[in-house]
Amino acid sequence: MKYFKHTLLFLPILLFYNCDDEYPECVCTEEFRTYFVIVVDSAGSPIDSLQTTVTNDRGKEYNFEEFTTPPFMPGAYFVMTDGYQNDFSIRAVKIFFTGVKNNLVVTGEYLFNTDECRCHVYKVAGPDTLVLK
Repeated sequence: MKYFKHTLLFLPILLFYNCDDEYPECVCTEEFRTYFVIVVDSAGSPIDSLQTTVTNDRGKEYNFEEFTTPPFMPGAYFVMTDGYQNDFSIRAVKIFFTGVKNNLVVTGEYLFNTDECRCHVYKVAGPDTLVLK
């Protein structure tokens, strides 16, 4: 029973961590947030094999090649992940998504920010679904 009490006492420590030396009072969760957009055609069917580009308002291009889109999400494309949380602040930044397939283009504009501790990125505004026309 004594061992069980000590385990419960330290369990919350395993679920959180300090992610920024600049803010030592910050405690972040271990989750890794990802934001997707679903691209569909005019009939609502998911579009696969888009060539995508994600940039910020200063022209920086974000690369998501190291990540795999879940197979249960047809037509899903990365817009942002926690891998780039240090590029953001509490003030929202514009992010531009562009997808191209067979000379058809789809675009979406988003706003992302992060918390003061830079633990995670947050989508402030932007569509969940885009239609390729």
